[in-house]
Amino acid sequence: ASYVSRAAEKLRRQHCCAQQMYVFVVTNDYKKAYEYTPQNFGLTSILPTATSTTNELISHAFPLVEKLYKEGSRYLKAGVILSDLVPENSIQRSFFSTMAINQANSLMDTIDNINLSMGSEALKFASSGLDHKWKMRQAMRSPLYTSRWNELREVI
Repeated sequence: ASYVSRAAEKLRRQHCCAQQMYVFVVTNDYKKAYEYTPQNFGLTSILPTATSTTNELISHAFPLVEKLYKEGSRYLKAGVILSDLVPENSIQRSFFSTMAINQANSLMDTIDNINLSMGSEALKFASSGLDHKWKMRQAMRSPLYTSRWNELREVI
């Protein structure tokens, strides 16, 4: 749910919606270091309507995670990939669902604005958990020279 929430927030910031979701895990169930052989597992879900609403994306991700989860496995990595992106204003919706979609978009805008002004994860979905004992490892992340001013190289 945490990864889906972050991905949905990025989608909304770019005014896009996803039509497809891929959830994956990487496991290593071997006990000895020399047997290190990570294994990748993943499942795809095609969404009925393109969306960037966090709760809707989470509801599609949970069944995939339940199918992937194996009791006793050691998980090294997990993630979600949203694909088949479309602009949010080009989605053809049902006549009867317009009001519910407008309310959901309004809710997502409110949550995003509060999180922007009060700090990341000031408001979040309960399914994301209250206390994270883990953090994303981003030490090997490539610099974002083209999209962040503070990571732009200086030539002296």
